[in-house]
Amino acid sequence: MSILSNFFRSVIALTPNDLLPCVYLCLNKLAPAYEGIELGIGDHILMKAVSEATGKILSQIKADLADKGDLGLVAEASRSNQRTMFAPPKLTAASVYSKLKDIALFTGHSSTGKKVDIIKGMFVACRHSEARYLIRSLSGKLRIGLAEQSVLTALAHSVVLTPPSSEFPPPVIDAAKTLSSDELKKMLDAGALTVKTCYCELPNYNKIIPALLEYGLEDLPNKCYLTPGVPLKPMLAHPSKGVAEVLKRFEGSAFTCEYKYDGERAQIHLLENGEIHIYSRNQENNTSKYPDIISRMPKVMSEEIKSFIIDTEAVAWDREKQQILPFQILSTRKRKDADVSEIKVQVCVYAFDLLYLNGKSYVKEPFSVRRNLLRTSFKEAEGEFVFAKCMTSTNTEDMAEFLEESIKGNCEGLMVKTLDVDATYEIAKRSHNWLKLKKDYLADVGDTLDLVPIGGYRGKGKRTGAYGGFLLACYDAESEEFQTICKIGTGFTDEVLESHHQFFKDHVIDKPKPYYRYDDGLEPDHWFDAVQVWEVRAADLSVSPVHKAAVGQVDPVKGISLRFPRFLRVRDDKKPEEATDSTQVAEMYRDQDSVKNNAVTTNQEEDFY
Repeated sequence: MSILSNFFRSVIALTPNDLLPCVYLCLNKLAPAYEGIELGIGDHILMKAVSEATGKILSQIKADLADKGDLGLVAEASRSNQRTMFAPPKLTAASVYSKLKDIALFTGHSSTGKKVDIIKGMFVACRHSEARYLIRSLSGKLRIGLAEQSVLTALAHSVVLTPPSSEFPPPVIDAAKTLSSDELKKMLDAGALTVKTCYCELPNYNKIIPALLEYGLEDLPNKCYLTPGVPLKPMLAHPSKGVAEVLKRFEGSAFTCEYKYDGERAQIHLLENGEIHIYSRNQENNTSKYPDIISRMPKVMSEEIKSFIIDTEAVAWDREKQQILPFQILSTRKRKDADVSEIKVQVCVYAFDLLYLNGKSYVKEPFSVRRNLLRTSFKEAEGEFVFAKCMTSTNTEDMAEFLEESIKGNCEGLMVKTLDVDATYEIAKRSHNWLKLKKDYLADVGDTLDLVPIGGYRGKGKRTGAYGGFLLACYDAESEEFQTICKIGTGFTDEVLESHHQFFKDHVIDKPKPYYRYDDGLEPDHWFDAVQVWEVRAADLSVSPVHKAAVGQVDPVKGISLRFPRFLRVRDDKKPEEATDSTQVAEMYRDQDSVKNNAVTTNQEEDFY
């Protein structure tokens, strides 16, 4: 953290205009997620560029990759073959960022050649270990151990210690010299909270960093705030294990129960200019996916509305039977550029929260106020736009009956939310003020997990010719690695096993990636690239001497594993890096009654993300 903070301070003091590209390069991003600008460079293009720049034949580079398992290391080692008459100019952060963005924006038949030429130009200019990180960055696997939370904290610390200034050099180079250690800690903590809060409301570095440089930390909240057209990370719920736990947690507070719909989160924005945008839970722009939703919005909102942000769930809907369809049906819809006349899977929008209305943010208002505004500002249209079905009662039998009704209505269960006490919309947090209550949760594990298959074991008996089991991993955001958590072989039909076998044929790799953390005794017959996410249920979690999930978080040297894991479904809506995080795994382990009863653990506050 201090290394990154000091780097940002140097940039602020010497070349402040480079701060934005430096932040993006640290995060291996080019733009906000909703702009959809991604490099999309395959290993073949990168190997071709390295081959042409060094004169090394492609087959040798492929062999080196099979040996090292990291194209960045292969590229760095290959530079010894490189011959140049004149040394090219040194690479700069701004120029590298600009060229990466050019690569991402190239389209058309001749785009591959243009991309290779730019990559070769940068590669030839690399010095020392730059080639390793350039190639890793291009392949989308930078893996320098920096989660976004760490970058935001380092950015905040840098502007506290070296406040940006139009003067050169800045009047204050090191604010720590004039502060006591307690004063400094308070300022650093307050600065980190300010930057994280502003980023949660306006997750766009193109707006936040120029505002930081021009107006400073104190004025940042006045310049960067919730804005229609910029999606924010949604509030998420914590799992609960039954009605009794809900009543215990919300004792003395008014709360409400809502149906938990099995669809896709849809954050709907109306901009001042009349445009309507729709974003996913991961801030991806789904506007072109849902032209049918956009066309129906004018008739369900009141005439006084000029701008809004509402939180909803888009659910597959059977118009003939007037009922909800499974998520798997929704996932078959075209992802982009859908034509209303060609849409086969209809959706109904279930609205459950209002975050912004007519120029005012309501995220700091209690849920009771937000829900009332939602219901008075919009009107229902059957099968198209309706409010989440809800019930307000503290009676155990009423809640159990309502849970049964939600399951019969093809929902996943209930969302239980506080109404007035601690009932603000907590952006980008998994809050204890929202609990999810699912019928199929087992008594001791309150949630399913989203895990990444990284290996397959050959089947025996009737599973001969397919995979009989798989090695699954969770994701550790700090170390940017996939850590094994279990082997799984149940929950599969023969058809599902065959579909997995066909899918992973194209994703088998010769050896594990350097960022897979596993025990040698678990080595599968085939290793897979991390490309898919599965939803898995388990009986409980236990400390494991062989699995590496959350290693060091509940035991100094052991990890956590799942007992009796069972496959539920493929999560096409999640990327591997969005799988269940190791810190969530550790928290789920500690939250088990069997663990609580045998040890006293501290209640850790959730941080952002």
